[in-house]
Amino acid sequence: MKCSKCGSKAIYHQKYSGLYLCKECFIKDVERKVRKSLGKKIIKNNMKIGVGLSGGKDSVVMTYILNKFFETIPNSEIVVFFVDEGIKGFREVARKFVIEFCERYDIKYKIIPLKEELGITLDDIVKIAREKNITLNPCSFCGVMRRKLLNKYALKEGCNYLAIGHNLDDISQAIMMNYIDGSIEKLVRLGKDAEHPLLVKRIRPLKYIPEEEVQLYADLVGLKYQKEPCPYSSISYRAEISEIIDKLEDSHPGTRHSIVSGFEKLIKHLDIKMEVKTCKICGEPSSGDICKVCLWMEKLGLRV
Repeated sequence: MKCSKCGSKAIYHQKYSGLYLCKECFIKDVERKVRKSLGKKIIKNNMKIGVGLSGGKDSVVMTYILNKFFETIPNSEIVVFFVDEGIKGFREVARKFVIEFCERYDIKYKIIPLKEELGITLDDIVKIAREKNITLNPCSFCGVMRRKLLNKYALKEGCNYLAIGHNLDDISQAIMMNYIDGSIEKLVRLGKDAEHPLLVKRIRPLKYIPEEEVQLYADLVGLKYQKEPCPYSSISYRAEISEIIDKLEDSHPGTRHSIVSGFEKLIKHLDIKMEVKTCKICGEPSSGDICKVCLWMEKLGLRV
């Protein structure tokens, strides 16, 4: 089959658009969508973009493309932040990938060890929770903790925005999960920017890119990334939602895009302001009087 754009040999069929794309046109298509998601307000002079790089394919592809955009723009740069949660046998591999990647492309980076921030690793936190018979979802704790630390260091570095590697699959799943759960506050938070003096605005450069295309882009460009799953990851409610959306996507190509674009149109009509408080313990932005990280640390009997 020939490429729908240039006539060369196609390597990918984009079912939701009907296009057949060759290697070069596929790469351009992904980068065009990333550029579209960012807009002219972000891709310009005198910008500093903080990037949360975990070492997985999504964050590696995102960082690679952002660096490609900003390395030629005067007085603009990206700064990588890698949170080392202290997951033995797993995070050391990711750290190696991140350091090698950043040094190869001459990207400024900062390693943030959880041990130095909280005085304890995620492995230790999980162990203590089990010993005290306290129910703790490692993924949930890790998520809020990472968001907190990434924001803290992006602010410290003077970043205009903080880029997160959520792809189209991730965002469509989050929308459906929160809608089905009736979690309206979380749903609104996905589409509206919360404002706080200590909160760096987030951007999601991959929000229009399906996970399958992120994977293919990484392979075609030759990017190395960590393929092993986190030892704490498990089959969850998100996996069930993912399976449902995947089936709909197979029978109705474009379902994921419709979920996200429909949500974006809806959110524009909602006159809701996201209230952000300041944590009374750590002083960081929080949805409540005390942030979730500090609440968990107190619950586990750990010093914050």
